Amino acid sequence: MDGEKRRIRQVFIVVAVIGLLFAVGCAAPKTTAQLSGEKIFRADKAFSDAKDGNASLNAKDALAVAEGKLAKAKDAFAKQNFDEAANLAEQAVVDAEYAQAKATTQKSLNIAEEKRKNNDSLRQEIRQMSN
Repeated sequence: MDGEKRRIRQVFIVVAVIGLLFAVGCAAPKTTAQLSGEKIFRADKAFSDAKDGNASLNAKDALAVAEGKLAKAKDAFAKQNFDEAANLAEQAVVDAEYAQAKATTQKSLNIAEEKRKNNDSLRQEIRQMSN
């Protein structure tokens, strides 16, 4: 009788493990699809923010790279390549943030250059007035 109970317990454990693996296997694609969809959404927002932040003027190349990766991420998602879509979306976020940072830096450099020119002009006027 002990041997029979042990065998029943072993069969039950094996069936439970197989059922658990099956349930996890069925749930994984939905979780991956949802996760990659969220990452694409974040990448889309980062791209829009960068574009609105003048990256299209001051960081065209970096913004184009982000846009290309975002498009590839959307294509991979449509083909249900969720891991690839998630990876490309993450890269697109980084590229969009880089484009935005580069645009902000360029804008600051432009302002600094303008102020330098104004200072030089004022110095020249002061020199002319003192002569």
